[in-house]
Amino acid sequence: MKLLLKLFFSFLLLASPSFAAKTLTEENITKVLDSVKIAREHKSIKGMKNYFLSRTSISLTDQDIETSDTTRLSFDQYKRHLSKKWKNVQSNLIEVKERSFNIDPNGKSALVKTTLVQTIEVKGIKTAITIYETTGLKLVRGKVYINYYSARNMLNTAMRVN
Repeated sequence: MKLLLKLFFSFLLLASPSFAAKTLTEENITKVLDSVKIAREHKSIKGMKNYFLSRTSISLTDQDIETSDTTRLSFDQYKRHLSKKWKNVQSNLIEVKERSFNIDPNGKSALVKTTLVQTIEVKGIKTAITIYETTGLKLVRGKVYINYYSARNMLNTAMRVN
């Protein structure tokens, strides 16, 4: 029985690296980005943090026709920012409209541009806004991580939907 257990655990140890990604692909990147999107919809920082490196650089821009205001944050600052922002949010729906991939030939890094429409409900008022995201991803020990995130909220597209 002990021998069988040892063989089983040895097999698990040897087999586990085969589940790790060898290169970035549109498929494994999309899985990560969709998981982050779902975590954001459910206002789950815990669900998001599994996909971000602790040193991830965050850039948030609110852009109007005449003005543009950019804030640069560390991931810890971004988590605090989201916690404050989500306090009054009753519902949050994010719809991916378009996504383009630029994967490095070595398959170890990628840049993804995404156009989203976010419908957010605060105090009973639903508002839809277009967001342009740029996400930098990196393959670290077989796992896909976000190491750069930029979101440009187009304030001139905000419209009340209820």
